[in-house]
Formats: sequence, C-alpha cells, structure tokens
Amino acid sequence: MEIVKIAISPYGLLVISIIVLAIGRFVFKKKYLNCFDIISNHFKCFKGSNGKISKISIFLYFIVPFLISLSLVQIRKLDDTVVNILTIIVSILTSMFFTLLIFILDMHKKVKYDKSYTASEALVSTRVLEETYYSIMFEILISVAILIMCFIELFAQSYDLYSSILIYYLAFVMLMNMLMILKRVYKVIDKDLKM
Repeated sequence: MEIVKIAISPYGLLVISIIVLAIGRFVFKKKYLNCFDIISNHFKCFKGSNGKISKISIFLYFIVPFLISLSLVQIRKLDDTVVNILTIIVSILTSMFFTLLIFILDMHKKVKYDKSYTASEALVSTRVLEETYYSIMFEILISVAILIMCFIELFAQSYDLYSSILIYYLAFVMLMNMLMILKRVYKVIDKDLKM
C-alpha cells in the first residue's frame, strides 16, 4: 500500500514518467526529447585555452548556485507566492531567450559576411556567438525544467525541502548563465560599435 502511495505522489509520477521516457529513448531509440547535445555543447563553453574544461568555472557556475539555494531555502521554502512569481519571471525570460536566439543568428550572419571584420576578429566573434547560442539553448532548457517543476509544485501543493532546493538551484544556475550571456553579447556588440 505504501508503494502505491509513493507511486501516485507527484514526485513518484514524475519519476515514473522519466523512466518511461528513458525506456523510449534507450530501448525504442526515440530521440525526440534528446537534449544531451544542448547540455554537452554548453559545457564546451567552459573549456580553457588548453582545451580542458575549467574546474573553477564549473564551481562558479554550478556549485555556487547550489550553495546559494541551500542558504535561501533556510530563509524561505517554496510556497504559492514564490512559485507564482518564479513562474511569471521565467516565462518572460523564456520568450526573451527565443528573441535573443534570432538576434544571435543575425549577428552571426553579419559577422560572417561583413568585410570590415579582419579574419581574427571574425573568428573570435563567431566563436563567442556560437558559445552564446549554446548558452541560450541551455537557458531555454533550464527555463522549461523550472516551469514544469513549478507547475508540479503548484498543483501538488507539497513544497518540500528537496523541491525547494532544486527549483532555487535551477533558478540561480539560470541567473549565472544569463550574466555569462550578457557579457558575451556585450563583447560582440561593443566590438561591432567600435568598427
């Protein structure tokens, strides 16, 4: 009886759904929901000049948000108000990310065909724009995950410690990556304005 209660709980159903999706992916070879390329391409953005992923960058962008979420959950766990505010903000940001994708693709095309760029400037700008593209795609993926988890929390009304930590963590990872995207877009546009 306890197993049935766990299985029909919101997180039990979520785990069952993930297992069914994994079976569809690995057993039946359905790749419609495969987002591993987005994640792996995003992590390539953290490679240093030596070609290895920077451990300091991983710490700053993925471990520090976890520490912040642990401290924040001690101040205030999720509730209806926090989930509603987070859902609104993430929805707005998601639409902004899609708009930013179009802007990045236009900038990439401009850099590629603009003769005023030297070969080295075009190479650097193209690389920065590609990394920004991968980071934006990662942001959209995180936004969708946050929205799904917020909807589950809102309808389940469970608001436990682990879901609070996870949602806060993803929100802070999204925030850190937004700052990274802002820096990269600034770098390309600043170079373009000085030409």
